[in-house]
Amino acid sequence: MPVSTKKFSEQKLEIAGKQIHINVGGTGSPLVYLHSAGGETDWMPFHDDLAKHFEVQAPAHPGFGMSTGLDQIDDIHDMAWHYVDLFEQMGWKQIPVVGFSLGAWIALEVAILRPELINKIVLVAAAGLRIEDAPMAELFLSDFKEARELVFYNPDSPVVKIAMPLNFDDSRVLMWMRAQEATARVGWNPYLHNPKLRQHLHRVRCPVHIIWGRDDKLIPVAHGEYYESHLPDAHMTVFEQCGHMVPFEKKDEFVDTVVTFLSAEGPVRRTPK
Repeated sequence: MPVSTKKFSEQKLEIAGKQIHINVGGTGSPLVYLHSAGGETDWMPFHDDLAKHFEVQAPAHPGFGMSTGLDQIDDIHDMAWHYVDLFEQMGWKQIPVVGFSLGAWIALEVAILRPELINKIVLVAAAGLRIEDAPMAELFLSDFKEARELVFYNPDSPVVKIAMPLNFDDSRVLMWMRAQEATARVGWNPYLHNPKLRQHLHRVRCPVHIIWGRDDKLIPVAHGEYYESHLPDAHMTVFEQCGHMVPFEKKDEFVDTVVTFLSAEGPVRRTPK
């Protein structure tokens, strides 16, 4: 599968002293995509497909890709406040956010801090929780074979080479290492969760669609089930024969689910929990 060649623009923003790189493509209403700890800050095939329906705004978090400002980030709360600043500077209010893994966790934290900024969230294999019976696996791996076996259902799939470096000769290794360093900054201790997040989930009042891979070995599907049960307005789709890398492994299904949810006229309310 070739990397996308469709047109998009690479833009630079200054947000509270941080130089932030953002890819923008498509037309229509804006959609913000918040990337994972893997640092998929290049324009990916699923970005292209989403850009057929929305104006996709895909910023690189501070310390990821070519974005600076990691020295201003000590924890997930600093990252969330960074995005509050970015949304306010861009004039974004009541717009949808699609977050993948680390990006999904950030989306939740922003929705808790400033609920008026986001009108719908798609949580894809979200970090943020610690569940005793379903612990997260070790993300910080230096062996690329181990890493792809951890996050992909099929580690030999052709989409793997789009998502991550295959070896240390790959030109993307530097960006991969930067992504690991930046992830460690917000998720080393406590390990990729916020101990206080559970008590604030009731504050996320916008509709949430949760997407997970049944065979996610990094963040087990039990985390998604917890989010579905404890967010006020949430429902969940689970893809079979899919690991953690949902937007790559199940691109078409992922895009269709996102478009259907975000295009629906008004939320489908669940019975209050």
